[in-house]
Amino acid sequence: MFRAQRPRTARLTPWEGDGRVTGVALLLPGGFLRSRRRPLKAAELGLRELATGLADRGRPHGLAVHLLRYRYGGWNGADADTAADTHWALDELARRHPGAPVVLIGNSLGGRAAFWCAGHPSVAGVAGIAPWLPSGDRVEQLAGRRVLIVHGTADRSEASAARSLEYALRARRVVPDLARYEVPGGNHYLLRRTADINALTT
Repeated sequence: MFRAQRPRTARLTPWEGDGRVTGVALLLPGGFLRSRRRPLKAAELGLRELATGLADRGRPHGLAVHLLRYRYGGWNGADADTAADTHWALDELARRHPGAPVVLIGNSLGGRAAFWCAGHPSVAGVAGIAPWLPSGDRVEQLAGRRVLIVHGTADRSEASAARSLEYALRARRVVPDLARYEVPGGNHYLLRRTADINALTT
């Protein structure tokens, strides 16, 4: 007898705090263009220090920090699984913390999900760290949000700095409150400048 596999579900890490939540930071890790396997734990590790810093500074002000654990490790073409999971997370956060504004902070693949889902009514701002922003992705959903993009100039991955620059220039037409910073010589992972990037994002 074969045992039927239960469908995978996206999950939010717990909020380590108490009291009234006045705002939420939702962290979205990177991943692969295509993968039906479980997400790599290493993708979360890159955001762990940022999550800790946000939680420490935000706890006195009612900031809840959550990291989204996707169903799958990949975007997966038209299925856009990463964005679908992000939309689920935003609906769930609106249920848990009614009225609390959310800032999406996405790395690489998670950056694309953040920008795709920026039109959700709970979202007040979006930050992309080396975000994957292919040509042709919509920008209209950013209207009324605050936007930050940080990218290394030597990023030669699919999520290249040239693509995020092209996206930012188009987005400026609908969201004047947009800032894009370049890290000279930084590659896709930006490991040598983690502390600076975390401080800027926070």
